[in-house]
Amino acid sequence: MNNNLLIIVLLAFSWNIKAQIDSQKRFQSDSRKYYVWSVEHSVYELQENEFEHSIIDIREIGSKSNGYLVISMVDNGLARLQHGSITNFTQDNEDEGSWQVRSKYMKGKLTYNPKKNTMTYLYDSSNSRYNRIIVFTVAPDTDTDLASIKGQ
Repeated sequence: MNNNLLIIVLLAFSWNIKAQIDSQKRFQSDSRKYYVWSVEHSVYELQENEFEHSIIDIREIGSKSNGYLVISMVDNGLARLQHGSITNFTQDNEDEGSWQVRSKYMKGKLTYNPKKNTMTYLYDSSNSRYNRIIVFTVAPDTDTDLASIKGQ
């Protein structure tokens, strides 16, 4: 009798348990544009066109507004890494998604534009604006589900 009751209780609890949904998206890039804010001209100025490899990983844990972001770049033969925890996700009417990122030392924003196949990474913020922008020309890995990137 106790075993049957235990099984019924376990089934009742397991019925309400929802599995955590984790997703990871990976983007590859072979070119990027690097912009810096000019105080003199009040505009972002193109500093460099770089034709070097980059990988952007977005790991969402449970929801689009929770997870981790990693951007690894080769820059003049050196490996560079930007990373942080996802703190928020927003999406506009054009299917353009933006992840807010924060780590111990930086705050940033990554925006994916599926129509142009670009990812824009804004970082090094002051009180009024982001001071640096990197625009990656990306292609998602073949395993990446494009509908999940657009939030559909």
